[in-house]
Amino acid sequence: MSDDVRSTVAYRFLSGANMDPTAARAAYPGSRFVARAVSGEGAARVWGILLAIDPAQVDPALPECAVTADGRVYAAFADDAPTGDPRAVLAAARYWELPPDYVRALAAQAETET
Repeated sequence: MSDDVRSTVAYRFLSGANMDPTAARAAYPGSRFVARAVSGEGAARVWGILLAIDPAQVDPALPECAVTADGRVYAAFADDAPTGDPRAVLAAARYWELPPDYVRALAAQAETET
């Protein structure tokens, strides 16, 4: 991402329990929801949400990755992998209406881990 774009907006990809709307608003005040998004390919695909955030809110320890949302590819800062209690992850995925197949897989995982 070029420095001129970074000076006005940065993108943050949230997945797992980090997608919880209350937690996301608290972590990134003033952020704007862009779209549901996906990172990775094949079996390693992770669904989540893409936020436009103030560049000052970027954690420099987070890596940048390519995230696809609404047919566009964004350079977004993201955690290495989705984390959190499986029930919290499932609740956030349902809240954001992530793809049904992905939500079903999360539900099956939550059921086996609880």
